[in-house]
Amino acid sequence: MDVAVGQLFTGLSLGSILLLAALGLSLTFGQMGVINMAHGEFIMAGCYTTYVVEQLISATGVALIVSLFAGFLVGGLLGAALEMGLIRWMYDRPLDTLLVTFGVGLVLQQAVRDIFGAPAKNVVAPDWLTGGIGIAGTVVPKTRIFIMVLAVAAVIALATAMKTTPMGRRIRAVVQNRSLAETSGVSSRLTD
Repeated sequence: MDVAVGQLFTGLSLGSILLLAALGLSLTFGQMGVINMAHGEFIMAGCYTTYVVEQLISATGVALIVSLFAGFLVGGLLGAALEMGLIRWMYDRPLDTLLVTFGVGLVLQQAVRDIFGAPAKNVVAPDWLTGGIGIAGTVVPKTRIFIMVLAVAAVIALATAMKTTPMGRRIRAVVQNRSLAETSGVSSRLTD
């Protein structure tokens, strides 16, 4: 029984990471019709941002909190740069966006290898994330619980933003019908 509970939490935490990746992919494809093959590399850039922030800030607890925001910022800026530099010229051409973003992904992978080297880099968990919590006869690592809580918070924040903010309403309008949204005065370019 304890093994099953441990595996359940492992699966849920890994599924939470995939959920966060799927949120970005579904928004990008749903709104712009872009198949972003470099999405994983944007996530990788956020992860390496965590490594760099940890190297700059010696207190691991503070470094994790700062790197959460910095990682999202770096990933978002890479996405914005890709959209403004390449993707905006390829709307309604999903195969072309697939090929271009695949190439961008290869370039980002090689850039990371050149900067950080091929071996994986470890990030030290802060003291408050070390150890585990006993649940149903097994010890679940605090890091797995933190990942699940972070994913649930991100889903709730995104759902709230999509339903309550003017930007969320514009995104929903463009996803549902781009032409009608533009006719209604919504700038799909700005929304993208």
